Amino acid sequence: YMELTLNDFRREYTQGGLDLKDLDADPLVQFGRWMDQIIQSGIPDPNAMTVATVDASGQPSQRIVLLKHLDSKGFVFYTVI
Repeated sequence: YMELTLNDFRREYTQGGLDLKDLDADPLVQFGRWMDQIIQSGIPDPNAMTVATVDASGQPSQRIVLLKHLDSKGFVFYTVI
């Protein structure tokens, strides 16, 4: 029997990086590029994401949502309350 520690699960994340010179000036265009990449990767539910906010007292809140539409007006999410 071998006892595992959290360090046994460590791995290097070397697939890519984020460099400002490679980003589009329009954040919606850049997000579209990232969505295209994740869709092409074949992972299930590429439109599932977490949206987090903070209230006036600084208390964070988050929920899992599904992105259903994106255009120049912004994002449209679907969630169950």
